[in-house]
Amino acid sequence: MNRSLVRFNAAIMGALVLFLLAIIANALASRQPWVLFCYNCKACNSSCILGIDPQGFVDAALAGDPRVYIYTTNVRLRLARAVAIDPDMIIMVGNHKVAAHVALDELHVAPDTEVVTYRVQARNAAQFCIQCGACERSCVLGLPLLREINQLRDRKVSEVKVTHDR
Repeated sequence: MNRSLVRFNAAIMGALVLFLLAIIANALASRQPWVLFCYNCKACNSSCILGIDPQGFVDAALAGDPRVYIYTTNVRLRLARAVAIDPDMIIMVGNHKVAAHVALDELHVAPDTEVVTYRVQARNAAQFCIQCGACERSCVLGLPLLREINQLRDRKVSEVKVTHDR
């Protein structure tokens, strides 16, 4: 076998091992090692009446970033509230998917117009969650999805308190 090909394959395998180790280290650092077991079967997704994709909470935990955008396709709120929560949140205006601030500033949609969310940061989606537990009950692996949702919710509340205390 060609030595350069062997070295190339070894380098690729080494990079892959380092990548996987980084993912594992990040999951352990976020204190959410269970996220490594989710294989994205989407059983939880169809159970949420608000159209929140619980896989997004898993992705946020894996990334260690509550600002990861996740699908939330059935949360209704006024445009002004959507802009106040996150101006970059993607909402449905008619048949168009646009950022909330675009709907308000460029499309001149009235602030009191009811809109439907499409993509929201995980920390904000956690605030919308009604804690019914349907996602957790439908998870074939029994992963603690509500625990992650509650941690994101608590984190958002503490961020708001810190902002208001300044």
